[in-house]
Amino acid sequence: MTMKDLHGEITDFLDAYFDAWNVYDADRMRALWDTDEDQAIYLAEECEPHIGWDAINGYWGVDRTRAERLLTWRDLTAIQAGADVAIAFFHCNWSTYLPGNRLYPKPFGGPVRISMVLRRKPGGWKAIHYIEAPLASLIQIRKAHEDAVDPALHARLAAKGVIY
Repeated sequence: MTMKDLHGEITDFLDAYFDAWNVYDADRMRALWDTDEDQAIYLAEECEPHIGWDAINGYWGVDRTRAERLLTWRDLTAIQAGADVAIAFFHCNWSTYLPGNRLYPKPFGGPVRISMVLRRKPGGWKAIHYIEAPLASLIQIRKAHEDAVDPALHARLAAKGVIY
């Protein structure tokens, strides 16, 4: 398999996976995992690792039907790690709205980096390992402050030849 073919297949997989997440269809999400893998690992940034299907299904079994979510991904690096194993690394941005939540009355979200291991099965690629790695809080705060800078200041600095 060429790297271009692998990239295309993993792109199709990720599109299907995040389409399922965006409507919170746990059955469609589960169908994209290798349920023959007893020790599948799922680590969302906000919780402890879920290892094995009882734990993963417990995480997915939370009623999220009232929440709205939008997950988008970009910048895939896909590596063929064996005849039937691939490693995917990509960036994701998650946004969510939790109606009636007094701590987060408005939509919120953030960036996360994801590493995923997939196994080729007769029906296509299936996930066996998923890890979200958020940016350190210091980096997130710095980026928020940098993003808040008025564009006029950037233009003024560029006119003076300031390079950063």
